[in-house]
Amino acid sequence: MGQLEGNKVNSMLQTQPVVTQIATLLIPVGGKQLVLPNVNVAEIIPYVDPVAEEDVPTWYLGAFNWRNTLVPLVSFEAINDEPFASRGGNRRIAILNNVIGDPTLPFCGILTEGLPRLMRLLPDEISEDAEVITGPAELARVLVNGERASIPNVMYIQHQILKLL
Repeated sequence: MGQLEGNKVNSMLQTQPVVTQIATLLIPVGGKQLVLPNVNVAEIIPYVDPVAEEDVPTWYLGAFNWRNTLVPLVSFEAINDEPFASRGGNRRIAILNNVIGDPTLPFCGILTEGLPRLMRLLPDEISEDAEVITGPAELARVLVNGERASIPNVMYIQHQILKLL
């Protein structure tokens, strides 16, 4: 497992010519952590029951109202073709900003299992977890300071949601 040089993970970290660190969130889902830059996350909110719909994929949990906007809620595990079991307890919703440029989907929500951890990440603190195969909703599986994490493919997730709307 070597450091990621010139690949999709490091390109995510290199948003400016010289990157010293990037503010990220480690978001707990399905027994693992999602790692996302802070700018991708609008807010973490307490769990809200979404309005369920019929004849939708299992990963689509419904939609809820947030700041006068209807926000679709998805299960990351299910959209990534992993087993999904709704767990009680400390569920939250990570509200993600639109990254695909379609104004019909300003935000989407990902069901989480608790509060995220803020982390300032240096390029040498993240490396590829080459032992694990990624799912369709992942850009990469990584090690962040030795801890396994996943970089979600937010564009893929948002495109899948748009197909339903």
